[in-house]
Amino acid sequence: MRIVTITGKIIYVIGGYAVLLVLNVFVFQQLVNATFDVLIVAVLNIAYVTIGVRTFRGADENREDPRAWWRATARPAAGFWIGSGLAVAAGISLLGALASKPVDAFIPTVAFLVYAALAAFYLHSSYRLRTLDLA
Repeated sequence: MRIVTITGKIIYVIGGYAVLLVLNVFVFQQLVNATFDVLIVAVLNIAYVTIGVRTFRGADENREDPRAWWRATARPAAGFWIGSGLAVAAGISLLGALASKPVDAFIPTVAFLVYAALAAFYLHSSYRLRTLDLA
């Protein structure tokens, strides 16, 4: 299954985050403490992004073969925008971690690490895509 339409991509993004939010609020927060909750949500967010990256396809992309492991988007601009947004979220999380008492810094630190890793993935992908376009 490949998601190629803008509508399908929007439904996946909004619907996926809605599902993660509902699971977090009504299931995970009720069953586990905040430390485990943030770890579960971090893993689910990485899985959610990974599934999206592997199923989304651009109009000019091959829909049969899997993407290269490093490729996150069809075009460099999309990855630069997404990666920049994730980098801003990582920066905000880092500020939250630094401003917190050490005992309370775990949750924003995990958020920082996840956002930073995803930002690096998208930005690296776009850099490689841009160099392919120039070659």
